[in-house]
Amino acid sequence: MPYSGTRIVSFIVVGLFIVVSLFWSFSEESQAAVECPATKPHRPSTYHLHKATLSKILHSEEFRNASVMKLQAAIRTRTEVYDDDPLLVEDDFTYWSKFEKFEQLLKSTFPLFYSKTTLQKVNYHGLVYIWEGSNSSLKPLVLMAHQDTVPVSNLTLNQWEHDPFSGDYDGENVYGRGVADCKEQLIGLLEAAEELISSEFSPRRTIIYSFGFDEEVGGPRNKNAEWLERKYGKDSMYAVLDEGGVNLDIIQGVKMSVPGTAEKGYMDLKIILETPGGHSSIPPRHTSIGIMGEMIVELEKYEFPKYFTKNNPAFWEYVCVAEHSPEMASSVKKSILSAGHNQKANEIARNYIDVDLGKGFVVKSTRAIDIISGGVKANALPEYVELTMNVRIAMEETVATVVDRVIDIIKPVVDKYHLGLVSDLNGRQELKPSTPAGNCLLKVVQAFPPAPLTPTLGSHWDIFAGTIHHVYEDLVAPDSTGLIVAPGIGSGNTDTKYYWNLTNHIYRYKPGLLPGVYSKEHGINEFIPMDSHLHLIAFYYEYILSVDETDD
Repeated sequence: MPYSGTRIVSFIVVGLFIVVSLFWSFSEESQAAVECPATKPHRPSTYHLHKATLSKILHSEEFRNASVMKLQAAIRTRTEVYDDDPLLVEDDFTYWSKFEKFEQLLKSTFPLFYSKTTLQKVNYHGLVYIWEGSNSSLKPLVLMAHQDTVPVSNLTLNQWEHDPFSGDYDGENVYGRGVADCKEQLIGLLEAAEELISSEFSPRRTIIYSFGFDEEVGGPRNKNAEWLERKYGKDSMYAVLDEGGVNLDIIQGVKMSVPGTAEKGYMDLKIILETPGGHSSIPPRHTSIGIMGEMIVELEKYEFPKYFTKNNPAFWEYVCVAEHSPEMASSVKKSILSAGHNQKANEIARNYIDVDLGKGFVVKSTRAIDIISGGVKANALPEYVELTMNVRIAMEETVATVVDRVIDIIKPVVDKYHLGLVSDLNGRQELKPSTPAGNCLLKVVQAFPPAPLTPTLGSHWDIFAGTIHHVYEDLVAPDSTGLIVAPGIGSGNTDTKYYWNLTNHIYRYKPGLLPGVYSKEHGINEFIPMDSHLHLIAFYYEYILSVDETDD
């Protein structure tokens, strides 16, 4: 019997429904939960030839004690830097001569290393050592650290259990300013090199050691990367390794190593208020200090937006935690693993990281109000008040978006007190003309955007992450498993910001037992477990071997 028009339409509708259903089913399938990137141990093909040396590094009491003495000598050679140091070395050669003493210490401590490398001093005290490889077609590997340390306040000296410049060793830990940030990295790199030389290793790939001398104040005098770019050109390096990252931490029950494969952006921003002043006996309702106080309240009340996207390596860190955690609630796990394609799940994931874990700094921009000054006399109204705020910029934001947010936050206070408003981000921009009541200036002192993402697919990452697995699962703790190596975000900033032109494979990582914050870096009683230092030497020994035998 022939089909009627109505029945044909019905078949078409049913058919379309089936097709659409299949499409959405396929779509849901294609938007399945993301997975933690898998990595496996990697060791060099010559591993068996170096097992005895690695065992000596990790277990020999004689090697351990000799290594302690090298660390102690580095701590005792003081290399503190301050925010108000002379910008040009030429302005005060005597002040900067402490780095000459430090370099002489390195020369006397590591004669084998000096015999195999050539040293280029850049801007007087930047140290660039080149260990020439036999194959000039291979891109060099750059290994970094910095010579300088933060200062020790005389007001806190009585709180140090060990003299900050003694390098005390109690059989387990070494104590002293800069030992965790990052003299242990610098000394460990050279110890690993000397062990390789003693093992008759001769590199195919050139290895470059680059040590700045003012990282703790932002590195304005660090010209090492510029010198390397002039010598080798852009995109000329195999990879760059510097301090940073989190090694061996337990996150929600998961044993993690989280090297930094990107860094948040950075900005120092001043807010300056200029008002007429006058005699304190006839004050206005609010002085400029009071007005600044209102701005501070608004700035600290403001919540920066949170992001949980693949633009941020922390996305993969928490995907790995969710996938492997025995502690995380199943509903939260599901939200994190679905956050890449489900808006509600993404919101739950962001809030969980921020509120429940207290790790909001990895998913949003942060601000810290660090310095404020104003007023000169008790009976004179302040005419000039200055606030300095440090901002670490989320991967999804820019310097300009953060400045715009700050303007939006303080503008109601500016309007309330009838002030002018000027921003100097892109040249002087008068947002509101100056008035008799005064003026507010936003001044960007220094700023740079978030770092480019380091790729985590391919042989570069496989060798790097695989070496972490090998050192910590096969050498440090034989037969142990369960370590998850995941990319992460650097909340601080390192000298790698100057090396972006040289390679897109930049790793911020320091082997060891403790994240830096647990070792009190920059704080009172800074220390490292000596075992951590030995792990660092073993890691770099192994990593250099593995990188040297691979081709570009």
